[in-house]
Amino acid sequence: MSLFTHMRNLSFSLIAFGFFAISAHPGTGGQTAWQGGGRELSGPPEYNVQYQARNPRRCKTLNAPPRADQVAAAVQCEMDVDRPTGLFLMQEVTVNMGNPRNYDADIDGDLKEIDPSAAVIPVYGSLKQFWCSPVGVGYPAGKNCTVSPMPQALGKCWRTTFGDWKCNLVGPSPNQRTGFPGPTTY
Repeated sequence: MSLFTHMRNLSFSLIAFGFFAISAHPGTGGQTAWQGGGRELSGPPEYNVQYQARNPRRCKTLNAPPRADQVAAAVQCEMDVDRPTGLFLMQEVTVNMGNPRNYDADIDGDLKEIDPSAAVIPVYGSLKQFWCSPVGVGYPAGKNCTVSPMPQALGKCWRTTFGDWKCNLVGPSPNQRTGFPGPTTY
C-alpha cells in the first residue's frame, strides 16, 4: 500500500471515530445552532425593530439528509415563525441524531409534505422557545418575550415530496418565564 492509501484510511477512521464519539455521548456531543452550526445554510441574523429581536432564520434548501452539524440550524429554519400572535424563535438548540428508520404512518403522517418512501431520522435534544410580542404598551423593550425551556425535546428530520429536508424538535416546557428580551443571534 502506498503512503497516500494509508493516510486516506487513517483519515476515514478518524472521521468515523469522531462521528461515533459525538453520537455516543448525548450530553456532550449534540450540535447547537448558537455555537455556529449550520452557518452555510443561512446568512447572519437580521434584526426586527418591531420585536427588538432577530427575524426567523431562513435557510437554503437542504437537498440531502442534514449532517449532524446542520440539524440545529434546520430546526430553527423550520420552526422559527412570525405569526399574527407573535414572533416564535428557537434558541440554544442542541440536537443529537438517531439512526434513520422507515416511515411509519402512525407517527410520521403529520409531518408537513413528508415523502413516505424516504427514511425518517429521529432527533432528540433541548431548546428554548421565545414567544415575543411587539414592543409597545404593555410590552416594554427588553421584557417583551416569554421563554419556554424544553430540556427534553424530541423531533425528526424528513424528506419532503419536493426532495428537500426539514427538521423539528418539540417537548414539554415545565418552567415558562416572562419578561425577557428577544434573542438577536442564532
